[in-house]
Amino acid sequence: MFVSAANRKSRREMHLRMTQISEETQAALPTATPLPTDTPTPTETHVPQLIPTEEPTPEAAAFIPLDPQDWQNWPELPEVIAPEIKTMYFEGISEGNDPHRFSKIGDSNTMMPSFLGCFDTGVDVGYVLGSYAYLQEAIDNFQWSFSRNSRAARNGATAYDMDVYHWYEDDVCWPYESALSCEYRLFTPSIAFIGFGTNDALLPIERYEEHLRSLVEKTLSRKIVPILYSKVDDLEGDGSFNETAARIANEFHVPFWNLWRPMSLLPNNGLREGDVHPTANSVNLCNFANDDLENFGWTVRNLSALKAIDRVWRLLNDLPYHGE
Repeated sequence: MFVSAANRKSRREMHLRMTQISEETQAALPTATPLPTDTPTPTETHVPQLIPTEEPTPEAAAFIPLDPQDWQNWPELPEVIAPEIKTMYFEGISEGNDPHRFSKIGDSNTMMPSFLGCFDTGVDVGYVLGSYAYLQEAIDNFQWSFSRNSRAARNGATAYDMDVYHWYEDDVCWPYESALSCEYRLFTPSIAFIGFGTNDALLPIERYEEHLRSLVEKTLSRKIVPILYSKVDDLEGDGSFNETAARIANEFHVPFWNLWRPMSLLPNNGLREGDVHPTANSVNLCNFANDDLENFGWTVRNLSALKAIDRVWRLLNDLPYHGE
């Protein structure tokens, strides 16, 4: 599609405005108890003891690709895990990946504290599960992953940025090491959320596809399970970036979290007017016991993400999943 110089200029101006708004949004969000920037070393690892229920354990099923052009009708949460992905997951754990850690790879909407940070601040202080109490087991299993400041999540980031070079002026990430590789080397997760497209929409879609595919390949090469997910805005105007992400998920048989689906039920898709960042309750981003789920984008995004990590974790480990 031809894009005029005027439109390109408008997009560049929008990009600069989005970055400024993102910084203002982060500063305006509710202040929680300070969280550790580095993952603490616990004296004892808590492994939740799952009580057998009468709910059946999902049987292993073949991965059946869905139509990427119909991505809007894909389920919110993955329904099966490809057998080869499950095998790879356990191989990765045997080689050092931590089954109690996940990483966050993305842009400003993937950063702490807004995205998932509430789940490491304590029940009733940082979050209220309400009727979603079954998700507490996932919170316990992945403690301190929620509040980790990922080396591969930054304001304004594109798939290219996280794939090709890192943005850090310290000695933690190695020279010529990508942000993605640095995050995986430091944290050794077993699962990773990967979501881009908002800032990439200002660039050719071919560049986005090339580097998103590369990020997935590099994740799989470390035997980490990637969870690709849809973005909520449609800056490109035709949903093509989400279609591309869905197609790559199909290609590699990896889980796809369709965040767009629950967010689309909110006014303005749960986004601030003229913005690409979710609306927020200024007091709490993770209260699932009141009407916040009907009004605020960050509340829906955090619940949906918690449900996604819970679902993928249970499918990988042949555990019964609840609440659906």
